Amino acid sequence: MAIWQYTLLIIPKAHFEDAYPAFMNQPVTQYRKDIFYFWTDFKADVFKIADKIDGIIPRASWSSEKHLSWKKDGQLNDNDCSIFTNNLEVTNFSIRIDLRNRENILKIIKTVIEICDENDLMLMNLKYEAFEANSKNILEDISKSNANIFLTNPIKFLESLK
Repeated sequence: MAIWQYTLLIIPKAHFEDAYPAFMNQPVTQYRKDIFYFWTDFKADVFKIADKIDGIIPRASWSSEKHLSWKKDGQLNDNDCSIFTNNLEVTNFSIRIDLRNRENILKIIKTVIEICDENDLMLMNLKYEAFEANSKNILEDISKSNANIFLTNPIKFLESLK
């Protein structure tokens, strides 16, 4: 993950309250918590979601039936997205947005909101704070993110790592 990327975990609204305690009680790992808890018994049209993402990020060459992947080359708008499935049921869905280009940010946010609205989904940041998918919430969360702090004040960001 590049420091200029902001990550959103995409999860269903249904069962959120029930799944959140189990999600938070996962053992600590070196990576982020698994979000499959939220996707239990939730059906989403993976192909329709994939079509929308295809419109904003190129499909990665390593994409497979169970791991749909998108990746832009690192030279411009380094966005990426992953959807993991198990027999066409989503088990993990996340997107990383390159914050170096305003137009890119707005294009990705617009599509994420459409996907969330059409599939009754919500968002979660890497601090595991969940929120409704709308421009105000996303932009507010981006402004507090490490990626934004790095891009706007790299010295402050690096000093915060001490």
